[in-house]
Amino acid sequence: MITQYARNWARLGTVCGAALAVLLFSASAFAESSDRGELREQARPAATERVQGAQGVAVSEEEQRFYKGMPDSFREVYDPEGKLPVEEPVDARLERIGDRTRLPEEVRPFIVDVTFDGAVPTLFFEVADENGAGVADIESVRIGVTAVKLAPGSDGKTDHWQGYFYRDDNGVTDAQVSTYGGGTLENLGGGNYSFTLDVGLDEVSDIPFEPQLTHRMGIELRNVEILGQQLSNSQSGDSWFEIQPATGETEGIPTRRIATQENCVGCHASEEFSFHGGPRKTVEYCVTCHTDGDIDGGTGNSISFTTMVHAIHSPELQDEPYAVVGFGDRLHSYEGVTYPQDVRNCTTCHSPDNEATPQAEWVDDRGTAEQCASCHTNLAFDDTGLTNGNRQHAAGAQPNSTCAACHSKAGLMESNLEAHVIPSQAAAKRFQYNVLEVTNTSEGDSPVVTFSVTDPTNDDAPYDMTTHPAFSGSGEASVNISFVWPNADFTNVANDDGTDVTGRPVAQARRIAVAPGSGFELPTGVFDNGDGTYTLDSSMLNPPIVIPSTTPALGSGSILMEGHPAGDFSGQVGVFEDSVPVTSALVPFAINDEEPAARRVVVSLEKCQDCHNVNDGLAFHGGNRADNNEACASCHNPNSTDLYRRPADPDGVANGVSEATVDGLEEATVNYAYMIHAIHAPEVRETEYTAYGFGGTPHSYGEVTYPKRDGDCLACHVEGTYYGAPEGALGTTVNSGATVLEETPQFFLGAAEYAPSEEVATNWNDDNKFSPQAAACVACHDSEIAVEHMSVRGEGGISFGNSFLDNPDPFDDPDTQERINNAGPENCVFCHGQGAFADVDEAHGLK
Repeated sequence: MITQYARNWARLGTVCGAALAVLLFSASAFAESSDRGELREQARPAATERVQGAQGVAVSEEEQRFYKGMPDSFREVYDPEGKLPVEEPVDARLERIGDRTRLPEEVRPFIVDVTFDGAVPTLFFEVADENGAGVADIESVRIGVTAVKLAPGSDGKTDHWQGYFYRDDNGVTDAQVSTYGGGTLENLGGGNYSFTLDVGLDEVSDIPFEPQLTHRMGIELRNVEILGQQLSNSQSGDSWFEIQPATGETEGIPTRRIATQENCVGCHASEEFSFHGGPRKTVEYCVTCHTDGDIDGGTGNSISFTTMVHAIHSPELQDEPYAVVGFGDRLHSYEGVTYPQDVRNCTTCHSPDNEATPQAEWVDDRGTAEQCASCHTNLAFDDTGLTNGNRQHAAGAQPNSTCAACHSKAGLMESNLEAHVIPSQAAAKRFQYNVLEVTNTSEGDSPVVTFSVTDPTNDDAPYDMTTHPAFSGSGEASVNISFVWPNADFTNVANDDGTDVTGRPVAQARRIAVAPGSGFELPTGVFDNGDGTYTLDSSMLNPPIVIPSTTPALGSGSILMEGHPAGDFSGQVGVFEDSVPVTSALVPFAINDEEPAARRVVVSLEKCQDCHNVNDGLAFHGGNRADNNEACASCHNPNSTDLYRRPADPDGVANGVSEATVDGLEEATVNYAYMIHAIHAPEVRETEYTAYGFGGTPHSYGEVTYPKRDGDCLACHVEGTYYGAPEGALGTTVNSGATVLEETPQFFLGAAEYAPSEEVATNWNDDNKFSPQAAACVACHDSEIAVEHMSVRGEGGISFGNSFLDNPDPFDDPDTQERINNAGPENCVFCHGQGAFADVDEAHGLK
């Protein structure tokens, strides 16, 4: 890549430093194409005019952020008068104190011991920075301590935490357990400290101190000052410690651990699981304040951890939006929370198999009325159980002590976890798609595929698809195979010059049914081998599948096996009318390659399942395609848009706009990289992303609530896969140059006619495209300044790129794949590559 840059600079005849070189590189990209010169003449405000106002001050926070951290060599070119703000380095004002010459990025306490003098506790703790080194030079700090005891359960309630320190809230006396900050801090040296409370636990409330019970002590740090500067509270943290004061024992004592930190950070990520100003970060610490009986004085709602967390994560089940009045009397409503999986996935948070949560098994058979009503809001209850006001419980009013008689493993009905089993998810475990062999895979051949469907829960026994009701005799049964290629970047081309596709919509591969479905006979071209396996001979299809000869050669392709067997779990047993979202399979085969080269893995499926679970939140298109990112990319590829699914355009002219669509566009890209970024980044984007799907249904994602930090690439990506598109990656079609002229009578079938022609709509070689690297970035960073920065067409001082984005004439002068190829590589990595001054890791806060 650097060699390519050097060649361009040499061709320009000058190298004037890093900043000027990048600017000249952009100019050279324009010079290579004569028609682009005309585009530069179009009237557009220069970027420098937009960045600097009348007093020479940046006009927006985004623009200021854009220039933040820019090297001096860049500033000399783009801000020669020094009008943009420059951040003074933090270390410039620091004196050397001991071994520390800079502020730590975080300071976390770790309680190592707790002792009791009667009822007065002393907490011994270490404070460590982000590298684990002791922080010995804390000059001032505000400490908060929590103290709870594990009160024995009775009358159907389990052992539960009971606090000592209480506070009033919005006129309600002793409404909530709180922290206590009175005491003496002692610096013991080497990052070790002690804090002794100035009051005994037997003096602070009417809650008796019972030293024979397990106590959990917690600590949080606020307003930490080091080297004369105060750290943000988000940079500090909390810690907790369990002990039996009467004996000093810390191991083998009763406890209550039903959910653990790892369950929460799977969705929230550790840096975002941070509340009340920042330092409260761990579940085990949260429950030392959010105890049973706590209420929010502003709304009257329970803020016990169980009730609060259940209600926040199940807004669609709440009769009224769950809300609390927080710090500064601000109302926090959770009506808009979008939980990305089925709320019946209890084990997402409560796993009885996790050694770290030994009491998670209580969830199965030791619930109370209040806990159940946090999701099942139609239940009436009080502290003792279900009340006479209840009309939704078959057994009427019942005390908590009788719940287990029915709702437990030994009860009259199902246990709680059994009652919350998701039938489709459970059924999916009984099916596995297997692509066993692929032959006849040279150019000009029609591939032959051997496959099976087996039951992993029954020693991988194969299914007989001609007799089993999951595959035959039901219109709901659907199992399909597609041939997709090339694995480097799916296009699914079908002839020598690559202008046609094997199916519609554009660039999406043809689906071949391989199960009987509503009938009992195997489809044409599918044969029963008599041993539990089947063969698909694609030469017998009409038309047959033929592997094309292309330039460059395809290399390798893949067999996609997907679909949903039928299930009988929602209605009458034996009536198979439900969809089972079986995990899709994608298996590579060689065409020109010596060995099959699999599709690149950019995103970790396991990370997706942390939020979306398995065979649940990642089951799309009616449950046909599930839990396989690479399989998704075979259809959601760079050439694919939702044009085929959009309504007829009233003006019948391909001009980029349509009054018939909710977003006013004629089409939108559904390329996987762009689409997934856009769906998960509504708070970053300036425009709402909308894609049209089956039945012409618009899916708008402006209301998605993403629970992790924006910009955390590693939340989804495999490490190192976010630095740039691989060599040879295709640009992303954003406009095919066509619009829908007429819909089919049955609109769910898609468009019937295009303007100006079907040839224009289906030929992706003439599409207007974003270049591959910019397409991924602009999916989140879609603001004017970001587009200007990335675009080859930018005229101002902030345009560093030779990426294709901001095309003023996408119909008459499209940025085609050929033009992008001839323009040379995008130079994003010059600034944003590994080790560069604006490394993606640095810019996104990953380092």
